[in-house]
Amino acid sequence: MIRYKALFLFLTVVGLSGLLAVLGCPSADQTGKAIKESPQKAPLSPQALDHFRQAHKFLAEKKMEEALKEFQEAQRLSPDSPLATFWLGKAYLYQKDREQAEKYFQKVLKMDPQNYHSMAMLGRVYSMDRAKLDQAEDYLKKAIDFSPENLDAHFDLARVYAMQGKRDKALQQFHFLFVKESDFFIYHFELGRMLEAWGQKEQALREYRRAHLLNPKFTAAAQAIKRLEAEPTTSSPKSAGTPTKNTPKPVPDK
Repeated sequence: MIRYKALFLFLTVVGLSGLLAVLGCPSADQTGKAIKESPQKAPLSPQALDHFRQAHKFLAEKKMEEALKEFQEAQRLSPDSPLATFWLGKAYLYQKDREQAEKYFQKVLKMDPQNYHSMAMLGRVYSMDRAKLDQAEDYLKKAIDFSPENLDAHFDLARVYAMQGKRDKALQQFHFLFVKESDFFIYHFELGRMLEAWGQKEQALREYRRAHLLNPKFTAAAQAIKRLEAEPTTSSPKSAGTPTKNTPKPVPDK
């Protein structure tokens, strides 16, 4: 466990909150899409729907505490709705309350065992705990089985594989992501972070530059480029991919 603890910390603590913000917060006009796409067995009541829509408006305005209160009220008014329960779980995750997020995502699966949205989100929650990476992998793979085109699930699974030391599997997930959406800057940035953690600084720099090119306002990429360009070259064609002294050895693929 110790040998990849540093890699886990690099891929979670360093930038997970920022990635969560980029990947997770919908705009107000996505509320209708969320209602249509989320599998549910019990509809929202009219009153709950009002709170649900207001919650999404608050999310678009980055008012997370207000959004959480509205989602709480929506779920209180429609406690048997997987949709209301799912979004309450997401609201708790935005607040970094993983315990409550897990609680509500699990509730959704009790109501709707095939709800792949909650499977994917449980995978994300468990990916934040080094002791639960295997659970994260299981939930993400189940989500992908139900929804093969779920790019967020593929992205989180790539991160989980990297933290488990399953480098080839992580790269396979990124290959899938780039085939589907090659111009999303976050994919290039996260791959860069993984490559940097593996000691492949030149390859990492290339991905950071791509991320910055795709989104010049993404300061994390600019900072990563500046940091690596200030360092002496550490890899060559012969040594590319060789772990540095402080890079933990990957665990062999299972």
